[in-house]
Amino acid sequence: MAATETRDKLVTPDPAEAQVIARLNAEIDEIYREHGEARLVGPDGETIGIPGSAFEALRLVVDAMSKGQTLVLAPQEEELTSQQAADLLRVSRPHLVKLLDEGRIPFHRVGTHRRVRLEDVLAFRRRRSEERREKLDELGRLSENFEGGYR
Repeated sequence: MAATETRDKLVTPDPAEAQVIARLNAEIDEIYREHGEARLVGPDGETIGIPGSAFEALRLVVDAMSKGQTLVLAPQEEELTSQQAADLLRVSRPHLVKLLDEGRIPFHRVGTHRRVRLEDVLAFRRRRSEERREKLDELGRLSENFEGGYR
């Protein structure tokens, strides 16, 4: 089994492990469908239950790895640079700076550099997603009211 690079909190799947990871992904899905929980078996046969949140994290990690995706593992209180936050939101750094300066995402400075908590970036992303969903729902309702509109 090849070692996966975890320096810088990155987990990249080894292409040589693709088949094993794909099989593991299928097995995890099957376990989840049938039992909704899993147990870890140690080398001495001792078993321990995997808590639901850890099992869900394992499912997400293995699913992403089975697709060849690199993952970044970071605690929620992690601080990001403005470029890292912009990358996470899939916006340009100047646009992110504008959002920060408008007070839409909290930040603090370390010297002249802005730092943003991962938790705040994720909260902004959730709010943005909810706002988009609400606007799309409203557009759908409005289109139903127009003659020749979507029905």
